[in-house]
Amino acid sequence: MMKVPTIVAAATLALAFAAPMPSFAQTQFPGAIYVAPDHSMSAKSLIGVMVYNDQHDKIGTIETVMVPPSGGAATAVLSVGDYLGTGKKMVGVPLSHLQLEGKDTMMMAGATKSMLESLPAYNTGGG
Repeated sequence: MMKVPTIVAAATLALAFAAPMPSFAQTQFPGAIYVAPDHSMSAKSLIGVMVYNDQHDKIGTIETVMVPPSGGAATAVLSVGDYLGTGKKMVGVPLSHLQLEGKDTMMMAGATKSMLESLPAYNTGGG
């Protein structure tokens, strides 16, 4: 025969595993890019931000920002649109190549959409 504490523990575990797991999918930050007083930017606020070139052509959208485990230069992973009819192609560019343009866009001087599309696909390991 089970003791009351055992039944309570089993019920608690059942409820814990029945609860929906939190989603780790990245979503676009609603609003302007957050820039701190020291001019650092929130990576979360960059997700979903459109990237333009110096000719004001849209060349991509920031999907995520990858930071090496040992530190160093961060990579902005951009979605550059339809790739061979299979959906978005992700490419990585050094985050340092992007500059804040206004409150809610980034600029990559000298880049073109075709230049970015010609880069190798970037695998974030997220599936």
